[in-house]
Amino acid sequence: MKRMVQTAAITLSAGVSLAGCSESVDIEDATSSVAEIENQKDDVIAHINDIVASEEGMQTEFEEDLAENESELFSAREAQVFSSLEERESHLAAINDSSQAMQMENDIIATALEDGDSEELPMDELEQLNEQTASLHNELSEYVETYGSELQSQEEYFIGLGEDSDFEFLADGIETINDSQEDLRQLLENIHDELLATEATLDDIETSEEAST
Repeated sequence: MKRMVQTAAITLSAGVSLAGCSESVDIEDATSSVAEIENQKDDVIAHINDIVASEEGMQTEFEEDLAENESELFSAREAQVFSSLEERESHLAAINDSSQAMQMENDIIATALEDGDSEELPMDELEQLNEQTASLHNELSEYVETYGSELQSQEEYFIGLGEDSDFEFLADGIETINDSQEDLRQLLENIHDELLATEATLDDIETSEEAST
């Protein structure tokens, strides 16, 4: 599975705005939200890469677990693959948290677009970021839901190996996991495209910020 490319960081003013979206916002609020979206985007990339790395290592771990020829390893959740499941669940939860955080900041940007001063804010670029972040949030939400279900299915399969270790059960489970990876791979391709588009918009905002100073 293709790894996400870590994009270059953009330097903007630090800090997270705590203003609610029902309140008026100013250029500092909008700039702070842009910076936080950038930070959360980088966190998403890091956690996706960690999930991919864990998946790559799971094949070796699974083979080593099977080589032990001890079904109790699976029924007692002591096989290495269960550590991989827990690790990926943790990264998936972090991706969901970052996605929610980005959308909260995006709501602040939406308010800035409604109430902000067009002479102080790069309105066109902020509008593009608002749309792009909403689209990225939707893709991430679908990925979190789909991958969460996949992790649950994998857990049930691995536990089942402790109860039914015949070849047919083993082979069918591997085939099911491999088939589901195709759907997840497509979701990751979509997220990758959204991340690149978001990065391009953030670059445009940085350029606009520099031009106005």
